[in-house]
Amino acid sequence: MRILYVNPYAGGPGVGRYWRSYYLANEWQASGHEVTIVSPAYHHLMDDEGKPVGSRHYGGVQYHFLPAIRYAGNGLKRLLSMIFFALTLLIFMVRLPRNKRPDLVVYSSAHPFAYPSALFMAKLYGAKIYFEVRDLWPLSLIEVAGVNARHPIVKVLSLIECFAYRASDKVISLLPGALSYMKAHGLLAEKFVYAPNGFSFTASSGALSDNALLGDLERFRNAGEFIFFYAGALGEPNAMHKFVDALEHLDAEGKLRFVIVGKGEQSEEIRRRCIPYDCVSFYGQVDKGVILEALKRVDAGFFVMHDLPIYRFGISLNKLYDYMAMALPVVGAYAAYNDPVLDAGCGLTVAPDQPRDLAQAFMLMSATDKESLKEMGERGRTFLTENFEYKAIARKILI
Repeated sequence: MRILYVNPYAGGPGVGRYWRSYYLANEWQASGHEVTIVSPAYHHLMDDEGKPVGSRHYGGVQYHFLPAIRYAGNGLKRLLSMIFFALTLLIFMVRLPRNKRPDLVVYSSAHPFAYPSALFMAKLYGAKIYFEVRDLWPLSLIEVAGVNARHPIVKVLSLIECFAYRASDKVISLLPGALSYMKAHGLLAEKFVYAPNGFSFTASSGALSDNALLGDLERFRNAGEFIFFYAGALGEPNAMHKFVDALEHLDAEGKLRFVIVGKGEQSEEIRRRCIPYDCVSFYGQVDKGVILEALKRVDAGFFVMHDLPIYRFGISLNKLYDYMAMALPVVGAYAAYNDPVLDAGCGLTVAPDQPRDLAQAFMLMSATDKESLKEMGERGRTFLTENFEYKAIARKILI
């Protein structure tokens, strides 16, 4: 079967930080399918400044990059880039040779603006179309970004959302509790497939490049510091300023080190707020191969989240599964429909917006004996293997 996986923010080895598209494509190829990932030649989650337009292979998977509008932040140019992707996707699919036309189109809604283009061409070619929902649009705009429910963009996204639920052959949700919401917006229950983020123990992680991060981690460890690691975006949805709130409650005598790897529109603000704290080190976004190597050299992973109604549908965090895959214990501050850290027994959790409790969790984790930390990490890896390995997730989507 020929599969066209359309993802406006596709990543992979040498492409970008978020590898879901690559992992799924790699597993589908291993099962005998022909897969092409389609993405813009530029988006804000790429590891570098963009890709040449056209077809390239990364990690053994074929990517096709479409012309793109460059942007920074969340302004008008980013919106224009989303709309432009809808146009370039339509042109790309119209021009596909007959022997390259897909049997299945998977559209991943990092944003849904190009879904109508994918649907139109899928129907024209007699292909099935699956709608992969990473975030609930436009609900995320309303409940996370605070956009007015009457905003024209919200209205447009709502129309696309309801249309996609009705028109798609399957709707793939990364959120375990989203079915009730989707049913209320037109989805038939039998179309729903829960397929969360996960991790692949078989896919290539790409070439490991030299990076100052790895050398610094060795230096921190040699200094006897307990290293907490965060790898992810530094934007408003990631709530890392709430981590900064916890720093003032830490024991000044504790030998803790917080290593933060990533980029985002709040990077400068968070760095500025951390200036008084010598225990925090920042690094820009790096290739995931470097991240995976770095995770072997730290003591624990951590993440924080907002306390938002949207999480009543669940969470599915790439960074958490990366920590689990590397058998790291985890500190998390969140409240959601699902509780993967508790389910796995792989760490400590606190309620969001409780900086003192978060600081205490950091200190308690750092004071835990090495054998207990190892057992936590191993429980996380076992839980990941049993529930969130991409080989099973990829198979589930195509059943």
